[in-house]
Amino acid sequence: MNDLTRVVQLTELSDDTLLEICRSAEVIACECPGYIARILRQVRSFRYYTTSCIEQFPEDTETHQWLAERAAQVEDILFQTMIELMQKEDLIDDDRLVHLDKLSQRAQEIVLKQIGKI
Repeated sequence: MNDLTRVVQLTELSDDTLLEICRSAEVIACECPGYIARILRQVRSFRYYTTSCIEQFPEDTETHQWLAERAAQVEDILFQTMIELMQKEDLIDDDRLVHLDKLSQRAQEIVLKQIGKI
């Protein structure tokens, strides 16, 4: 795969996909896609953690199930927010493919504008 064809499918945001979005979006300027991806990874990590607490603390199963359900809801909201943001920024196509190079190029252009090179 060359640099002009780097895309990821947004049917589900795996940790690897989130990392690719973060890497492609990291710039001095607006890092909103990368920031949302990092938050989404943290929420997902918390959901896995609280689910594992059910086995460790069976007396608190109800509380941990509730926490896991709430975390899943937050994860769904963040996932939808990521998709909508990328649609607004024309970074995702109708097939829900994120064009990472387009994201990287946009980020580079923002930085170049900030330093007066464009």
